[in-house]
Amino acid sequence: MSLMVILICLIAERFLLDHQHLRQMRWLDRFSQWLAQQDSAAWMRQGIMRVVTLLLPPLLLAGIAQQLFANTIFGLLGVVFAGLVLLYTLGPDDPDNRIDAYTRAVEDGDDESIKEIAREIIGDEPPTSEPALSQAVAEGTLFQANQRIFAVLFWFLLLGPMGALLYRLSTRLPQLEYANRDLDFYLNAKQLVVILDWLPARVTAVCYAIAGSFEDALYGWRSFQGRRFDEFSDSNSGTLICTGGGAMRLTTLLDESNEALQDYSHLPQSAMALIWRSLVVFLVIIAVLTFTGIF
Repeated sequence: MSLMVILICLIAERFLLDHQHLRQMRWLDRFSQWLAQQDSAAWMRQGIMRVVTLLLPPLLLAGIAQQLFANTIFGLLGVVFAGLVLLYTLGPDDPDNRIDAYTRAVEDGDDESIKEIAREIIGDEPPTSEPALSQAVAEGTLFQANQRIFAVLFWFLLLGPMGALLYRLSTRLPQLEYANRDLDFYLNAKQLVVILDWLPARVTAVCYAIAGSFEDALYGWRSFQGRRFDEFSDSNSGTLICTGGGAMRLTTLLDESNEALQDYSHLPQSAMALIWRSLVVFLVIIAVLTFTGIF
């Protein structure tokens, strides 16, 4: 049943890309602001407790609904509820759309759009020159795909709708306005995301390796463990970027671009192609596990 829900949602999402604003979770911002205005005990305002307080109410509601709908109308309402929650938690920004927008900006020579889109993908100030810029966008896409797609599906498979909602809410917490005013809250929220990302990041990295060059992916993973560990803020981003970069043979693509026309805009497109192939691998693995009765 989970496989069917996932397939339907992945297809349905293609028709909902013009309605991304419906999945921005602005209500979480309003809830956090309301909570900050309440006269609560000091221990309730500590970072970790604030994280728990923000997550608990929506997760409890989702868990109750999940149980109530599970056996209603032969489970049909449960399937509908699961599909709606999964659709809500996927994304909200589509990596494919972002890469298309980045490619168009490069073709049009729109430096402002290039910088803005690259900043969104990388999550930081982008490099100012090539090939560092296109390489950073490609690597950022490999990392973002885990948080936008693979990790959501992973937690959905593990815990149902409540798992998908837990993951998406957790990734949203460090972006809240409240996080800008409370460093302790921000650090605890970021650490929660790192914990929730640990297993999905490794599963995604394996899918990258299977869908791309397995030998190069394995070399990339070993290089991260051996000499590139200090380059990354956490092991999840390092594993995804080094393994994914190896799987798409990023170094070879850079060399070929240097020898040709010094055009690097195809690097993010190559990363996106690897992501789609990896998603197929991921779905095949789920199908095998479903047919063997594990899911």
